[in-house]
Amino acid sequence: MDPAAHTLFGATLAETGLRNKTRYATATLIAGANIPDIDAVFTFLGRDMSLYLRRGHTHGVVALVVLPLILTGIMWALNKRKPAEDGPDFNLKWVMILAFISTWSHPLLDLMNTYGVRLLMPFDGRWFYGDTLFIMDPYFWLLTAAGVVLARSNSKRAVAGWLMLTILATLLVVLVPFVPLWVKVIWLLGVGAITLLRWKGFVQPRFSQNVSRFGFTALILYIAAVFFAARSAESEAMASVSQAELAVSNPMPGQPFTQRVVVKKPESYVVIQADGSQQEVPRRDPMYDDVIKRALKDESIKGFSNWMRLPHYTIIDEGESWLVEIRDLRYVEPGEEARGIGLAKVQVPK
Repeated sequence: MDPAAHTLFGATLAETGLRNKTRYATATLIAGANIPDIDAVFTFLGRDMSLYLRRGHTHGVVALVVLPLILTGIMWALNKRKPAEDGPDFNLKWVMILAFISTWSHPLLDLMNTYGVRLLMPFDGRWFYGDTLFIMDPYFWLLTAAGVVLARSNSKRAVAGWLMLTILATLLVVLVPFVPLWVKVIWLLGVGAITLLRWKGFVQPRFSQNVSRFGFTALILYIAAVFFAARSAESEAMASVSQAELAVSNPMPGQPFTQRVVVKKPESYVVIQADGSQQEVPRRDPMYDDVIKRALKDESIKGFSNWMRLPHYTIIDEGESWLVEIRDLRYVEPGEEARGIGLAKVQVPK
C-alpha cells in the first residue's frame, strides 16, 4: 500500500484504544507501520535498482523480528531521556507488542497489491502476491482516516494539516481521469461526512474511539470481501479459458469489486478486461528466443527481470541492433507505453 495507507492504519490502531496501553504507543504504531519502507532509500539508485531491492530484505522474515526490536529499543531510549510527566506510564512489554503488531501489518498490507512482497528474504527471493487491492485505495483512506481525524484535530494547526492533506488526496482522486465519476462522488460524500462530524464537535475521545473501532472492523471486512471477489474472478477466468495455467486479478482504481484478469496459457496470454472483452496475445516469438535471453541478462534491467511476473516481449529491428520491449501485463498492455512501472527496453546488438 502507499505510505498514507500505512500511516493511517497505524494511527487507527492507536485510536482503537491501544494508545492508552503505554507511553509512545501512537508513535510506536505509526513508526512500525512504516519502518519496513526504509528500503525506499534505494529509489535514489534508479528505478531498476529500486525494483531489485524494494520489498525484499526489510519486508522479509528476519527483518520482521529485528525491526520491531530496534523500534522498541528506540522508544525505550526516548523514555529514558525524557521521562513521562503525564499520560500513561512507559510499559516496555506493551511497546514491544505494538512494535511487532504494527511492523507485521506493513508486509501484510503490501501483500494485498499486485506488486508483490518477498516475505522469505533473505532465505528465499520468491515473490508473494495478494492481488486484491489497488495500491492507492480511497475506501481504505476513508475508513482509517475518520476516527483519526476526529481524535487528532483539536488545534488550529492540526485542522490546517488535515485540511491540506484532504485537499491533496481529493485532487488525486478527482483529477485522475481513469477513476469513474461515481467513485469520486463517494469520496466527496465520505470527506463531507467526516468534515461535518468534526464541525459539529464530535471530537470526544469515546466517540472517536468508537469511530476508529468501527472503521478498523469495516476495513478488515472490506479487504476480506474484495479478496474473495478477486479469487472468484480468477476462478471464472480459469474455467472460461482453455489450457489456462494461471489467472491473475488486477483490481481497478476505485473499483475493488471490478477486476481485469490476465490468464497465462502455455504459449499466450488472454487479457480479460473489466467489461468482459478479451484479447489473446502471444507470450513470445520463438524465433527471437536467443535475443530475449540476451536482453534479460542485461544489467540495466536486472531489477525488472527479477520482479516481472507476466512478461510480454516485442522485438523491433533497428538495423545494427534489436530493441527488446518487455511489458509486464499486470500494468502495461501490448503496444502501450508505460504509466510508471511495467515497461523496460533493452538494446541487443546483432
